[in-house]
Amino acid sequence: MASYRIKEKRRPMDTLIAIKKGVRRMKKIATKNDVAVLIAVACFILVAFAILLERVALTPLFLGMIAVFVYLAFLAIYWSLRMKPRQNTEEAEVFLRTDNTEIWISNLQAPAALCDGEDNLVLANAAFLEALGVEKVAAGRPFSAYCRTVPAEYLALPENEENKNKEIVLINDKLFRVGRSSLEEQNLHMLFLEDVTGLFEYFRRYVEDRTAVAYIVIDNIEELLQYIQEKFRSAASEVEEILRNWAASMNGVIRSYERDKYIMLFDYAHLSECVESRFNILDEVRSIRVGDGMPVTVSIGVSCVSGTLSYREQMAQAALDMALQRGGDQVVYKNDTGTEFYGGKTKAVHKRANVRARVMGNAIVGLMVRADNVLIMGHNYGDYDSFGASIGIARLAMFAGAEPRIIVNRSDENLRSCFDKIAACEEYDDVFITESEALEMVRPRTLLIVVDVNNVSNTVCPKLFGLVEDTVIVDHHTKSGNTDVKPKISYIEPSASSASEMVAEILEQHMTTKRLLKEEAELLLSGILLDTKQLTKNTGTRTYGAAQFLRGEGANPSETNELFKTDVNDMIKQGRFLSHVLVYKDNLAIAVCDGDTDASYRVIAAKAADALLAGKGINASFALVPINGRVHVSARSDGTVNVAKILEELHGGGHFDSAGAQVDESTGLATVERLKKAIDKYIN
Repeated sequence: MASYRIKEKRRPMDTLIAIKKGVRRMKKIATKNDVAVLIAVACFILVAFAILLERVALTPLFLGMIAVFVYLAFLAIYWSLRMKPRQNTEEAEVFLRTDNTEIWISNLQAPAALCDGEDNLVLANAAFLEALGVEKVAAGRPFSAYCRTVPAEYLALPENEENKNKEIVLINDKLFRVGRSSLEEQNLHMLFLEDVTGLFEYFRRYVEDRTAVAYIVIDNIEELLQYIQEKFRSAASEVEEILRNWAASMNGVIRSYERDKYIMLFDYAHLSECVESRFNILDEVRSIRVGDGMPVTVSIGVSCVSGTLSYREQMAQAALDMALQRGGDQVVYKNDTGTEFYGGKTKAVHKRANVRARVMGNAIVGLMVRADNVLIMGHNYGDYDSFGASIGIARLAMFAGAEPRIIVNRSDENLRSCFDKIAACEEYDDVFITESEALEMVRPRTLLIVVDVNNVSNTVCPKLFGLVEDTVIVDHHTKSGNTDVKPKISYIEPSASSASEMVAEILEQHMTTKRLLKEEAELLLSGILLDTKQLTKNTGTRTYGAAQFLRGEGANPSETNELFKTDVNDMIKQGRFLSHVLVYKDNLAIAVCDGDTDASYRVIAAKAADALLAGKGINASFALVPINGRVHVSARSDGTVNVAKILEELHGGGHFDSAGAQVDESTGLATVERLKKAIDKYIN
């Protein structure tokens, strides 16, 4: 029942009486602290009055009036704030006198209380008082004053609808779930407490007793086998002993299910030790060396997600696949909150065998044969590698009798020389399409092939992933993490120098009497030359084998190098980077180009990073430039620093010694601090 007040005509005597009542009311609720505050403020105003009296040419009467006005204004504001909780309490008391809520709350067995609009406790039943550990609630005291911060170990609640968006508080070492029910007409609300201490403890024990699954594999087994068999057996035996000791230290069980491949089961409670040490088992294994000093490395996939043991085993296998696709020598840990990465500080070893290229090529051709059409695209702001790899996949589709289309920005000045070269081939007159045209060409059996990128958001047309069912990824960059896309084929090889190298290998395996066009071979070769810096870094036997194949298909190195000649204006733009260089941690160079820029500066940034890497004592370089509201970061390394892992902290990625990122910042200088933190995290 609501309360009502009748407004009457007020007389002068009534006003005087009201003032007297107000004063008596103030005396009742005034505390010693209130008196101390008022006296302190009065003294401060008197001192200020005395100082102003000597320094300001105003009459004492006028200054005195100002001082009195200031004090009265302070008194009014202070007391209005002081009276507000009391006023809310009195309104609640009026409500209780005209309603049966007090009786209803008292008869409840569960802890319940009534709060005003400021969340101050007005009334509480015996169970609520017992939960708070008090005999009665203090008038005007908020509910939050009785609660403490919930420890971090209790925050991992079971995810279900009952706990979703619920408030959890800690009162007297017990956890309570808070429920609220508003009484909008009275500006009041009910507050209920549910003791969930036992639930949390049960869930904590359930999580700690959960069985974690780990898959372990030696990364460079093929390379180690080239050494004397006895030395290999000795190294493999040492690795197995280290792994078995690691399992024993966690009371786990480890078994070998294939040559130098292991599965391990252990309790979740020991995972915190591994995370705290950042899985130093990687360092222990890496200390073993074979032959001329080649370190032995392992990749580990760990899973402790909710669900059945079978599902956990599947996630551990997926984590291992991701670790291998990211270059090996690392741990990928999947849990309920996401995926975590540890290690990855060793450069991926170049594989000598091209068996996987043949297997993956067969699978891709099989999808092409059954497809209605084939859509091909690379990463946003394409380069020679993504363009050359797209051309190679288009030629493979033509061999398979499919209809290929390449999605690319034809107005990109960085690819102008590529378009000029392929313009001589009539077969490619209708191959290049825009993003909007690609969306209109989607059919029930459309095959989407993505090259030189594995992050969906960095592709030319991310919308296609929600429309096309069959997707293939061919990339040489380390896998950036989980995505919602589940490709039919994921051919990610971080040990490869470039996507063009991988596509050239596939073409070599599947070409018989047919040959590549001279322009196609040169564009593929340009992609290899770009990512290997003219075959001077990140090369292996596969790289030279692919280059040799393309040379045999008609690629002219001299004509290919024409694509890399730098315009004089580009040299001037590059100088803007080199004039603002910061050396961080003694061996890392950071260059920033702020001011007026355009899309062409993205390629200039990559060239500036290459130029900085030539500096004496520089192991890695970073070039930053703002373009259209985002800061583009190009990173290069001499092979001792994993720049891809550093830029993953900025939601970027790439190769061990060549990576990039796009950051939502307005200036390059604003991104430098974030880059420094990412570097510090990598070093530590």
